[in-house]
Amino acid sequence: MSTHIPEPKVMQAQCSYCGDAPVNHTLSYLESFLAFTVDRRLSALSNHAPKFLKRFADWIPISIFKLLTKIGLAHFSSDIDKACSFRSRIIWEEAQRRGIHMEQLVIGKKPIDWYRTLQNGKYVFFESLPILPEFLDLAQNWDDKIILKKELALHNVPIPQYLEVPFFKQQSLEDIFNSFKKPVIIKPRIGSRARHTITNINTLQHFKEGLRIAGEISSHLVVEEHIHGHVCRATVVGGTLAGFYRGTSPFIIGDGVTTIRALIEEKDKARPNRVEAVRVGDELRHTLSRAGYGIDDVLPEGTILPLSHRIGRLFGGTTKEMIDELHPSFVPIIEKAGKAVGLAVAGFDCIIPDPTKDAEGQRWGIIECNTLPFIDLHYYALEGKPRNIAGMIWDLWDNKN
Repeated sequence: MSTHIPEPKVMQAQCSYCGDAPVNHTLSYLESFLAFTVDRRLSALSNHAPKFLKRFADWIPISIFKLLTKIGLAHFSSDIDKACSFRSRIIWEEAQRRGIHMEQLVIGKKPIDWYRTLQNGKYVFFESLPILPEFLDLAQNWDDKIILKKELALHNVPIPQYLEVPFFKQQSLEDIFNSFKKPVIIKPRIGSRARHTITNINTLQHFKEGLRIAGEISSHLVVEEHIHGHVCRATVVGGTLAGFYRGTSPFIIGDGVTTIRALIEEKDKARPNRVEAVRVGDELRHTLSRAGYGIDDVLPEGTILPLSHRIGRLFGGTTKEMIDELHPSFVPIIEKAGKAVGLAVAGFDCIIPDPTKDAEGQRWGIIECNTLPFIDLHYYALEGKPRNIAGMIWDLWDNKN
């Protein structure tokens, strides 16, 4: 198990709605538009293409890597300190413990998040996680929140109520808004890291504003029921629930005297060393506005006010790895979701009021699937025993061999 990896630090984004993962808004929007036009048609064609054509398409990037290496424009490095993500670093350290040869691709002088490992005398190339080749041909784009929810609904896996808002809107915004019980959430149909996700929307004005903000980086949006609870990550490896991480948003409690700004400052002074400060920016102010407050308002005594939809210690919240405390009723449902998507490794984001209580007695649901999940979440929690997810992933290769 990894013990000496330097802890990840949150990036300061120019756009507060991007959080710690800033993206170019224009490029992100264009990518999403292409994904729902060109890529969707190509995907439909590929489902009917002969297997040898699919293998040829998979062969192209690897051939480019090999060509760049041969002509001296790229090389493979064994320097683990250049790993591009903590997710990859954890995988690499576990490989070293097992005596598995692993190297990173460097193009020019820039390390990228692609690697190779030697298995049975042959090099296998992978992006960050060494997922078995037979699981790389995705039947669907499970990162697409609409496709995922439709599939999970077929298997009776709990999901929130949802509706797509396409590029060309066929319904009035008011009709869409009125079709949901309040509050609602707006998010990009494809995207991760909660970028430009707007929560706790109760008015049509905030709904239109949410569509504008989410639409800055995506042509297609999703409106969802706002399930109240903790944001949890359930990571499935080889069909088995391997880790369960609970994140909590930062919040303050009113005393009837102190302003929200001052309560945030007090919270910042008292935070543990591993917890980042709550960032005061446009996203925070709009979050307060949707709750009916301004930053200089006095919060009524006993009122609990969430400060963000973002969870975890990088945003002023808390984290806990708690698979041993998870109520057993959740396990078969989450593993059924894993079988539904057919992935060797998948990270499901769930909203659950209380993971320690029976699943049947509370309103909860899976909201997203991450096909390249950040397994390092299970290593850096403030509480709980870290789970060796990297070891479980390498075990899949051992079982194959």
